[in-house]
Amino acid sequence: MNKTLLLLSCLILIFAACTDKPSTAEVNEQHVAYNPENYYTPNGNRTTAEWEPAIGTQVTWPLCVPHNLLVELSKDNHLYTLVENEESRQEAEMWFQKWGIKLDAVTFLFAPQDVDAWWTRDWGPHGVFNPEGVFQLGDPKYLYATPMAKAFCSDSLFISRKLVIAQLPDDSRSNVPPYKTQIDDDMTIPIAEQLGMPLLDLPFVSTGGNFLTDGMGSAFSSCIITEENKLLGNTPEAFFELNESLLGITNYHILSNFEQPAGIQHLDCMMKVIDEETLLVAEPPEDHAAYQVYEDIVNNELAQLKTIYGRPYIIKRIKIDTSNTGLAAYTNSLILNETVYVPLFDIALDAEAINTWQEIMPGYEVKGFTFFLDDEPEEVITQDLKNHYGDYGWNSGDALHCRTRAVWDPEMLFISVKKINETSEPGRPLTVHATIIDYSGKGLVEDSATLHWRQSGSDEWNVIPLNKTPHEAHLYANIPPQSDDSQFEYFIEVKSKSGKTETRPSSAPNGYYQGGVSGQASIN
Repeated sequence: MNKTLLLLSCLILIFAACTDKPSTAEVNEQHVAYNPENYYTPNGNRTTAEWEPAIGTQVTWPLCVPHNLLVELSKDNHLYTLVENEESRQEAEMWFQKWGIKLDAVTFLFAPQDVDAWWTRDWGPHGVFNPEGVFQLGDPKYLYATPMAKAFCSDSLFISRKLVIAQLPDDSRSNVPPYKTQIDDDMTIPIAEQLGMPLLDLPFVSTGGNFLTDGMGSAFSSCIITEENKLLGNTPEAFFELNESLLGITNYHILSNFEQPAGIQHLDCMMKVIDEETLLVAEPPEDHAAYQVYEDIVNNELAQLKTIYGRPYIIKRIKIDTSNTGLAAYTNSLILNETVYVPLFDIALDAEAINTWQEIMPGYEVKGFTFFLDDEPEEVITQDLKNHYGDYGWNSGDALHCRTRAVWDPEMLFISVKKINETSEPGRPLTVHATIIDYSGKGLVEDSATLHWRQSGSDEWNVIPLNKTPHEAHLYANIPPQSDDSQFEYFIEVKSKSGKTETRPSSAPNGYYQGGVSGQASIN
């Protein structure tokens, strides 16, 4: 070969090497400037979100939910059943066996019960991790059953219990003795002892149905919550300071009251936090008095908020309509591990509600439950339950979410993903940022933190190890450059030396995040 041909061959090889697209491994190793704002870093205590890994569900006996819900909860996870005494335990055990509930899937917890024992969501404990990773049961105050308010945040509270109304005017709220529920407030103490979990005293009202959190320092409540805290002597400023120091809530979003003309204003009957960056909000019929109220909250309040990652929330809607018990509270659902449990109201929209949940939570199993009291065994329906609800067990301000509560995994694998939803230039790698905390303390299996991705329509997942950053809980990986018309899917998987494996979203690989170089991400 002469010198000219040799030189030409070398130039061709050099040109090819320079123009070849990098391999997946090479793309993943490309330098990404570390920016802590792309990740979540707990600052002090951290309160768990509803969808985080749970070991079971807490419910109360005597029966306050349809028995087929108990059956499903026991099949899917573990059933922690609160009973008042040994006689109550034996009664529950007898019925559980009749319904086919395996007793090895049940743990009975003993605690005195009063008038609000049904509502484990409201008086029940929050899950809180301290900076050392120790799980605690946060025990807020639940002394009044149950404060109600009219539409305006400045309206006086009033207590309704057994047809007795106690008005609480602005100038004498602390001096009026409404119905006290000290027994229910104290239930968390024996529960913590029997579960072997430390108790964290919370000296403020944080009613579970009106406290929605993303698990990353953001929380949502209707404005009745600050008025309830005034009954305890907590100013709004003190309330927010206590939430930050004890629950790690640094972004507390107080929304307008939404129930018309009055109600307990528990936000879980209007909306749901689906993940770190997605909200599900009910949508009443346009001719309903609540329609404009909900739209104003969505457009003037929720749409103005930013996620932990500094981006506007993705707001999804679920249509609701009137039933025999008021507006159907489809957002009053329970997300537990890979299942969504939805209350149904025996109206035409029930089927559409299930479809909506399936659309926003693909890969999850969505189960719907009606609650006709006449369909339940007569022996397990108490007179109090009949007096309170009449013929139907769910209502617009109190449904499935209100009467169940997760028992979170104290050694969970926590994962948060900053999803790709920004416009990216074709031909550039797409970075997925993940915060991973192993609360077992045993550490991650080497190279087990992985990004799974594929182009839409493909059956095969590409697997890329996550790269480390200066912060041990912050990792990232790059999806290789995509063309300007391509769509792709991805999820994160992590394994701990404790034997646990977790994914985000939890339903992966059946559920996954979806993106494109010019499209917004979503769960699919």
